[in-house]
Amino acid sequence: MLMLSIVFPPVSAWMLIPVALAPLITCAQRQHVSIKYLLYIWLVSTVYYVVNLYWLSGITVAGYIALSIYCGFYLVVFFGLTHLVSKVVWLPLWISAPMLFTSLEFLRGHLFTGFPWFTLGVAFAGAPIVLQSVSIFGAAGLSFLAVMTAAILAGAARLVFDPASKRQWWSFLMGAALVSVVWVMLVVYGLAQFNHRPFGVGPRIAVLQQNIPQSLKASNSISNQKRLFNSYFKLSVQAARYKPNLVVWPETMVPGFLNRSWLAQSPAWYAKGRGHRTLVMDKNFAKRLTQFAKKYNTAVLVGSAGVRFNRMGHIDRMQNIAVLFTPRRGQTRHYYAKRHLVPFGEYLPFKKSVPWLHHLLAYFTPFGPNGDYSLTPGDSWYHFVEHVGNKRYVFGVPICYEDAMAKPARMFCRPLHGVKGADFLVVISNDGWYQSRAELLQHLQLDEVRAVENRVSIARCVNGGYCGFINPSGQIIKLVSVGGRHAFVSGTAAATIPVDKRVTIFTLWGHWFARWVLGLTALMLLVSGLAYLPRRQKRRKVVSFAGGGEERQAGD
Repeated sequence: MLMLSIVFPPVSAWMLIPVALAPLITCAQRQHVSIKYLLYIWLVSTVYYVVNLYWLSGITVAGYIALSIYCGFYLVVFFGLTHLVSKVVWLPLWISAPMLFTSLEFLRGHLFTGFPWFTLGVAFAGAPIVLQSVSIFGAAGLSFLAVMTAAILAGAARLVFDPASKRQWWSFLMGAALVSVVWVMLVVYGLAQFNHRPFGVGPRIAVLQQNIPQSLKASNSISNQKRLFNSYFKLSVQAARYKPNLVVWPETMVPGFLNRSWLAQSPAWYAKGRGHRTLVMDKNFAKRLTQFAKKYNTAVLVGSAGVRFNRMGHIDRMQNIAVLFTPRRGQTRHYYAKRHLVPFGEYLPFKKSVPWLHHLLAYFTPFGPNGDYSLTPGDSWYHFVEHVGNKRYVFGVPICYEDAMAKPARMFCRPLHGVKGADFLVVISNDGWYQSRAELLQHLQLDEVRAVENRVSIARCVNGGYCGFINPSGQIIKLVSVGGRHAFVSGTAAATIPVDKRVTIFTLWGHWFARWVLGLTALMLLVSGLAYLPRRQKRRKVVSFAGGGEERQAGD
């Protein structure tokens, strides 16, 4: 578990990835497995997630512990099934182990909306040559190969220390030869893709970074909200010296609501209370952003919230949105509303169907049982358009942790009318919830993978740290830097990003490799079950006969 921990940021010892699971696989193959031993593995696995998800503890202790226990369950299942298959089905461990691990990792990344953090293949972001293969197989391909290599090493250890296993030397040699060939092919492919040139020239983008604590961000004080807006507006003026074509603010850093249906209302409709002051403030924010775009001849992309009221005057929809202001049109008519909501952070299930369960689950959120910050997901992968001279660029905006999932970036980049859907992506997020450099680096690493999966440049603008730019090969072009620090500082950065018109296999077919592995794994487990049941029944008969039960009497 120690090796599994240090392959991810902040240590990023990616060279240990192929050996990190070798001890666990060795134990699964040789250890006698009992319920007690499985519970021990579960405890160790849970501790692994407790240690590595420590940055979540400051947000919700109950949710932090529950998530750690849940994620630890997958390693227990991997251990148990690896042991079962190795004993029942004649299948080399270097085939069965990576199939099981990749399938379980895929399920963890998709069940209950998914938690893809600490995906083994993502840790290869530190090895950009190796990372290039995710444009075909996704991160699952690298996870498969890493576990396959670990299983080969586990097999080598068994050949050395267990004389009875000498008859399996041919299987080991075949697996070792195959893994070696695959690694060589992967490196050759990576070198060819990594050195791909030339890229097209994209727009010049400026990103703004601050370290706004969530306590200030969540304040309902009108004065605090104005202070937050003014601090980013001041940074925007500083960034204008770079003469950018687009200035980007992080997620929800414009407090209040910026959807046009809200701004179109008259303050006179509201009494001189909170609603009146909020609407006046939001109109002023929109006016200032429009004036800024015209004055500096640059578009401005901001993160805010959208709201809609029902006939009774109550909020019936609130969304997490990205809004674009352009020099020619001001605020654009349409906005992008976040589609993939964070469970327990942006929505709670069972609100109408099982109210008591909904209330119980509220204890696992950052807001407690008396707070329900449920949002409405968007209904389209809306693309923004940026005009620079006579050039037209199309881009998508994953919000918050949408970039942690492979699907949103892929949906933005999928071909439309035979042309790549997005020329680049702009990721906006609020990581001010976490005062942890590890979380910020792990989030950055996920964007490196998304860039290669879709061969697309990414401009990332994150409250907290590591704002900057990533090219289609997964290389970091530039980060906001103040005194050599990239996190928990306030500053700006600008870069002319490259544009890659290639459409990858992953963009077209998504998790095709992981789905095939999952299907084959289900078939393997079915065969294992059918082979295991007769053995279990036979063992019961032998025990019954030895104990002098009914079967012995019948034999007499």
